[in-house]
Amino acid sequence: MNNQVNIIHGFSKKSRDEKLEMISALIEKNENPLEVFKSFHHPDPSIQEMIEEFSENTISNFHLPFSIVPNFLVDGNVYMLPMVIEESSVVAAAANSAKFWFSNGGFKTEILGTEKVGQVHFLWNDNVELLQYKFPELKELLIEGCESITENMRGRGGGITDIELRDLNHLEAGLMQLFCTFETVDSMGANFINSCLEQFSATFKEWHKSQEEFEKDGLDVVMCILSNLTPDCRVRCTVETKIENLDNIVPDISGEEFASRFYTGVR
Repeated sequence: MNNQVNIIHGFSKKSRDEKLEMISALIEKNENPLEVFKSFHHPDPSIQEMIEEFSENTISNFHLPFSIVPNFLVDGNVYMLPMVIEESSVVAAAANSAKFWFSNGGFKTEILGTEKVGQVHFLWNDNVELLQYKFPELKELLIEGCESITENMRGRGGGITDIELRDLNHLEAGLMQLFCTFETVDSMGANFINSCLEQFSATFKEWHKSQEEFEKDGLDVVMCILSNLTPDCRVRCTVETKIENLDNIVPDISGEEFASRFYTGVR
């Protein structure tokens, strides 16, 4: 591509063809980049339009092999696992593993928890003890402020499970956090959680302004963020077989030795 020295504004607002023309004009080494990009479009315009809605700034499609791994026995049910990946060895390894465990009881799963975590980080330049004292009042308002957001999730058995006020002054002066947990049942719930966190922030700011005991500039919300650290959202998956069934899984190695090496390797 050419060295682009000027920032591009409004790229996402352009039509697909306008994006294609702009990108193609920057490519030097291909005789007709516009036609190359268009060659990957779906022949049905309505399907191509649907594909483009999956993401942002789309100009073409990127094809990968669609593979199937048969023989996955999970909790007594047999599945054919789809894998979209270019690494043939990964598909082959998964297929061999599935076939082996199919004959040895299959995979057993157990849902240990589905609770997710979100956080509202803020700087508090005011009376910490007073905030802690008044937090039960604030917590109730935070939950009430999200009732319209949580209605559908609560109907499925989920919702906000708790909100904790955490003092993180040992990490940085004034740093505190609303540590929020959510039950999202069978959904990942990212959009739901982010919507709740943003509303928590708005409600917190409104409440803070209404409290005469606090300084006007005592609250500074740093960010609202969905956490990837979710120790209470886990699934346990296990397999089990007799040691002798592992004989010669690796040529010329007994099942006992293989199990010992595997155990040592994952400790």
